[in-house]
Amino acid sequence: MIPRRTENGLKTTEISLQLIELLVEQNGATLGDVVDETGLARSTVHNHLQTLSQYGYVVRENNSYRVGLKLHHLGDFARKQNEVYDIAKRIVTDLADETELEVDFTVEENGRTVSLYDVTNYTDTPSFLVDGRLFHMHSTASGKSILAEYPTARVEEILDQWGLPAETSKTITTRAELFDDLDRTRERGYALNDEEAIEGLWAVSKVVKDQLGRVCGSLNVCGPTYLRTDERERAVVDQLEQQVTRFEQEITNSG
Repeated sequence: MIPRRTENGLKTTEISLQLIELLVEQNGATLGDVVDETGLARSTVHNHLQTLSQYGYVVRENNSYRVGLKLHHLGDFARKQNEVYDIAKRIVTDLADETELEVDFTVEENGRTVSLYDVTNYTDTPSFLVDGRLFHMHSTASGKSILAEYPTARVEEILDQWGLPAETSKTITTRAELFDDLDRTRERGYALNDEEAIEGLWAVSKVVKDQLGRVCGSLNVCGPTYLRTDERERAVVDQLEQQVTRFEQEITNSG
């Protein structure tokens, strides 16, 4: 079950949201499964699921519940509100074609990163990302590239909120290590991730800014570690930097 993050949130709202997240994690579940997983009273779970069903957020099929497509509608609406979404789609698609790896554009929301748009076109390259999935910033190349642009006070605020949980054996778990990594990110101009968020995943990320120097998000290339070589990494970095330059120019032109 997803732990509660709020201290003063309404309990009923928290339960409903946690039930939705549980159905996503379990890829659907019966009423009994949800009761067993949450420890909530059967009547409480039933009432919440019934209400969510009435509003289209949950669908009941036979004896199982799953999330409804209304959530897709809301998510699609949310990402299209982002001012650079249309530009991101073009850039991500082109960079995926160039690199033959998975590419996405990521933004920060409430101290975590979320993929706004993701493309992987090649069947021999496994997909690691899902649009809308939240990641901790300290364990991803996308998050570290953004954190490297933030003032120390903002980084500390994010770490106070979310901590430094270990996603894999290679995740950075101390503030000193993270700030050292952010220094290296600033020096080289891009962030790296070597199986820090997901085992078997390698990633390179570079921040994207608007004409006023504000962080819009990060452009990221990732793939399985068995495809990484020093030569390929250098090539990917060059391609990434070229597309970030193009991205920022298109932002300027659109303004």
